[in-house]
Amino acid sequence: MLDPFDIQAIQALQRKYPPNTKVIVYITAENGLNYILDRRMGDLMSSEVTEALEDVDVPVQEINEDPNLISSIDLKNAPVARIVNSILQYAVVSKSSDIHVEPMETRLRVRFRIHGVMTERLSLPKALAPAVVSRIKIMSNLKIDEKRVPQDGRFQVKVKNSKIDIRVSVMPTIHGEKVVMRLLESDTEGLTLEGTGLRGNAYKLFMDALSVTNGIILVTGPTGSGKTRTLACALMKVNDPSVNVISLEDPVEIRIPGVTQVQINPDVGLTFATGLRSVLRQDPDIVMVGEIRDQETAELAIQASLTGHLVLSTLHTNSAAAAIPRLLDMGMEPYLLASTMRLLVAQRLPRRVCQRCMKAVPATPAEMEALKEILSGIGGFDLFKYTTQVINAKKAKGEEGSAALKAPEIGPDGEPIIYLYKGSGCDRCGGSGYVGRIGIFEVLDVNEKISRMVMENITAQDIDKEARANGMITMTQDGFLKALEGITSIEEVMRVSKE
Repeated sequence: MLDPFDIQAIQALQRKYPPNTKVIVYITAENGLNYILDRRMGDLMSSEVTEALEDVDVPVQEINEDPNLISSIDLKNAPVARIVNSILQYAVVSKSSDIHVEPMETRLRVRFRIHGVMTERLSLPKALAPAVVSRIKIMSNLKIDEKRVPQDGRFQVKVKNSKIDIRVSVMPTIHGEKVVMRLLESDTEGLTLEGTGLRGNAYKLFMDALSVTNGIILVTGPTGSGKTRTLACALMKVNDPSVNVISLEDPVEIRIPGVTQVQINPDVGLTFATGLRSVLRQDPDIVMVGEIRDQETAELAIQASLTGHLVLSTLHTNSAAAAIPRLLDMGMEPYLLASTMRLLVAQRLPRRVCQRCMKAVPATPAEMEALKEILSGIGGFDLFKYTTQVINAKKAKGEEGSAALKAPEIGPDGEPIIYLYKGSGCDRCGGSGYVGRIGIFEVLDVNEKISRMVMENITAQDIDKEARANGMITMTQDGFLKALEGITSIEEVMRVSKE
C-alpha cells in the first residue's frame, strides 16, 4: 500500500474475504505499485474482452449477415463498448503509440505499436468488426453509415490521471473498415530536451542555436522518429513570459502552457502556409512550423527568419545534410538557405534495453568489426579507453542497470573483449528485452564554411563529410556509443538507421 494507515482500504479487504482472514500491510512506492498494475493489464484486457463477448446479446453471425442490426445495439453501454475501452486502457498502460484494428478474412486483428514495434495482442470474431468500428466512429464523431471513403476524427480519454488525445483514421478495405488510432499524450510532465537523448556537444549546439533571435532549426527524420517531441522539448526550453512563442501543428500532440498552439485545418483553408502568413502578424519571437511540406511554406519560413524570427520545423529526410537538397528541390535559393540555416538535426528512436533484465554479452567478431569501422570515424576515438571510462562512471553513480555493466577486458589471446548488452526478458519488458525508446542524433552546425558550401551548391555528401571532419557525430555513431553503455543495442541502431 502507498498509505499503510488507509483504514477504509484495509476494512474493504477484510469485508471481501472470510472473517478470519488476516490482512498484512506492506508499504510500497507509487512507481512499484504502478509496475504491478501495468503487468496485469494484458491479462485483464483479455479477460474483460472474453466476458464482454459472452454478454453480446445479438449473435455475432447475425451482425455479420445483417450490418443494419448494429443500429439495434446500444453502442455506448453494450459489451462492444467494454471491448473498446479495454483496448484503449491496454494501449495507454503499455505505452503504445498506435492501435491497429484490422478486419482480416476470418477475424478481427488488434495490434499495438509498442516502442516502435508492431505486436498482436488480441484477436476477435470477424463478425464483431462492424460493431467495434461503429463504436470508435461514435467516439470520434464520424459518420457511422459512411463506409465507402476514408474518415478522420479524434477524441480524448482519461486513463490513470493522464489525458490522452486519440487521432482516428478509418480506411475502407476489401475485408471491411480498418481503424488506426494514434495516441497523443498531451501532458508535458517529464519532457526535457536532455531526456530525448541529446548530450555532449550535440546538446550544446542545440542550446546555442535556440539562444539566437533569428534563423532556422530543422529536425529531420521519418514518421515516428520523435521529431515532434524534440521540438516540443525545445519550445519548453525557450518558453518564457518575455517571449511570444507560436506553433502551427497538425495535429497538436503535446499541449505546452504558455505557447500559442494553432491546429492546422486544411478543410477550412488553414494550412501551414496560410497559418504562417497570419502568425507573422501576431508579433512572434519564435515560430514552430510542424512540417515544411511545400515551396510556399518553405519560402515563408525563410522570410520569417530573415525578418528577425527564430523558426523551428521538420523535414522528412534521411540525414541532417540531406535537408539542404530537399529545400533546393522545393525551389529555395542557395544564398537564402546559407544565410538562414542555423542547425540541422537528424534523429531516430531505437528501443532501450530493459535495465532490469539486462545482461552483458561479449561482442561477436562481426560486432567488433562494425564497432571499429563505425567509431573509427570519430577523431582520436579509443574504443577500449572510452568504454572503460563510461562504464566505471556509470557504476560510480549507481545508475539503474549499472550492476550488469562490464568494463572491457583483455582476452587470453591478447585481444580486447568489449561487452554489449541485451535484455534476457522479464515481466517489466514483457519478455521483449526492451522498455521505452531513446533518441540517437546527428547535429550539423551550419557554420561559416558549411554556409559557403551551401551557397556554392555543394552536394549533401560533401557537406556531411565536412561536418564529420568538423566533429559531428553521426546517428549511427551516437547509437553505437549508447550501445556500449547498455542504453540500446547494435541491432536496434541498425534497424532504425535503415528507415
